[in-house]
Order: sequence, then structure tokens, then C-alpha cells
Amino acid sequence: MVKAITSVASGERRPAVWSDRLRSFFNLRYFALLTSVCTYALIVLGGTVRVTDSGLACPDWPRCHGQWIPPMETNVLIEFSHRLAAASVGILIVALALIVWRWHRDNRLAVIATTAAVVVLIAQVLIGGVTVNMELPDTIVALHLGIALVLLALVVATTVLAFSGDLTSRRTGTPRGPRSRRLPVLLAATALATFVLIIVGSYVANSGAALIYPDWPLFNGKIVSAGGRLADLHYAHRLLAAFVGVLLVGLLWLARSERRPQLLAIVAIAFALYVAEVFVGASNIWLTLPAELRAAHLALAAAVWATLVAAGAWAFLERRAESGVPG
Repeated sequence: MVKAITSVASGERRPAVWSDRLRSFFNLRYFALLTSVCTYALIVLGGTVRVTDSGLACPDWPRCHGQWIPPMETNVLIEFSHRLAAASVGILIVALALIVWRWHRDNRLAVIATTAAVVVLIAQVLIGGVTVNMELPDTIVALHLGIALVLLALVVATTVLAFSGDLTSRRTGTPRGPRSRRLPVLLAATALATFVLIIVGSYVANSGAALIYPDWPLFNGKIVSAGGRLADLHYAHRLLAAFVGVLLVGLLWLARSERRPQLLAIVAIAFALYVAEVFVGASNIWLTLPAELRAAHLALAAAVWATLVAAGAWAFLERRAESGVPG
């Protein structure tokens, strides 16, 4: 009788034990961080596909030349590896959402972010198929990149949320300056401007406007556009880049004046990445678009975007913590 009771009790505990083991194995913080890194890497790989002209190496979707195992050719393997990486990242994003739904449903913001990520993922898969089947039109390529950036933002925000206990509870005792809404608003404006800059850059790269001006920082030795669709597109891209730089300097000044050391550090990283991106962009023109620098240009732009999203999420969580709003 005692053995039976013990058996029943242990049987009742077994599911809970396995649930605890799974929860410890799929640690939200590190799984979210892994998903963010892999999503970023996927965007960089997508840029590699573009700069190596591998986008139509597999002319059909989801198969490649009608096969699940593609021909062993360089461009085909680059494109097919991108598809495999996209499938892997998709699995990670769905798994991240399941982790949040199963064990972290009390974190409403994380539930919203991961649910939105799954919805955006579905849209991205569909657009990816359309991109191939329509033979890479500029608008669809830019849309595909834009959705990828939104997806990256959602998983980065989820990562910050996962670490939010550490981020918002640390109090160093350093006196703080007056808090205003200017910094969150400027963060949002800078992130939005960066997003637009990347999308316009995609149009520049895919429309043949990248070398419409062979010099930098001038435009055929002038400071104004010569006129024409491609020239104006390239000109707008450079002006937007300069505007983003001004916004980043403003962010640095505000974070410093408001004594926000953590945010100041994150924005400083974003600014350093931006400076590197500007010089890589200039080198693309000086060296007539080598594939490696074109891929690096997108990689740095996506890194600036991800860093600004992290800064925005951090600022939002700090504000909620200081106002006493539960996470």
C-alpha cells in the first residue's frame, strides 16, 4: 500500500520534474540571445547572396532546380545555404515563442514580441518565395529586407526583455539627471531613420545607382545631385546617412547630459558601428563595389539597427521600472 502511494506520488511529480529540466535547458535569456545572433547572421548571409548574384541560382522555390539536394555549384550552394539558414532561424523563432508561451506567460511584453515574431516570420517566408518566383524585383527585395529587419528587432527586443531583471534592477547609487521624454523620442526617430536608410540603400544597390557618382563625399565634384532618378536616389541615400549621423550625435549628448551611463554605452557602440559603416560605404565607391565590402556595409547597417533597437528596449524598460509598472 505504501509502495503504491509512493508510486502515484512520484508519477504525479515526474511531469513537473521533466518540465523543470526542459525549462532549465531552454533558458530564455540564452535562447533569445542565440536567436538574435542567428537572425542577424541570416541577414548578413542574405546580403552575401545579393552581392554574389546568387539570388536566382535556385530559380524555383522551395526546391532548387526541382531538387531537394541542389547541384554542387558555388552560387547554388550560397543561395541554398541561405534557405537552410532561414529554415533553421525559423525553427529557433518558433521555439522561442513556445518557450515564452509555456514558461513566461506572465511577461506580457515578451508574449507580444514573440507572437508578433511568428506572424512576421510567416510573412517573411511567403515574401521570400515571391521574391524568387518574381525574379528579384527591386521592390520585393527591399520588402524582404525590411521584414527581416523587423524580425531582428522583435527578437532583439525579446532578448532585452529576457535580461530585463538585470537591466532594470541595477542601481549604482550614481546621481541621475532629470529624465525627459526627449531621449526615448530621439531613439525612436534615429531607429526609424536608420531603417529607412537601409531600405533606400537596398534600392540603391539593386537599381544600379551605387556607382552613379564615382567620388565620395562629393557628387561628381559637386555638393548637389545632378538630377535623374538614379542620381537622386543615390543622393538621398547619402543625405539620409548624414542625417542619421546627426541624430546619433544628439543621442550621445542627451544620454550623457541625463546621466544614463548604460544607454550612453549602447549608443556609443551604435555610433562606432555607424562610423565604420560610413567608411565602408565610401570604400565601396572608391574601390568600385567589391563583394566583400558590399556585404560588410549591410552587416554594419544591420548591426546599427539592432543596437538602436536594444537601446530603445532598454530605455523603455528603465522607464517602466522607475514608474513602478510591472514587466
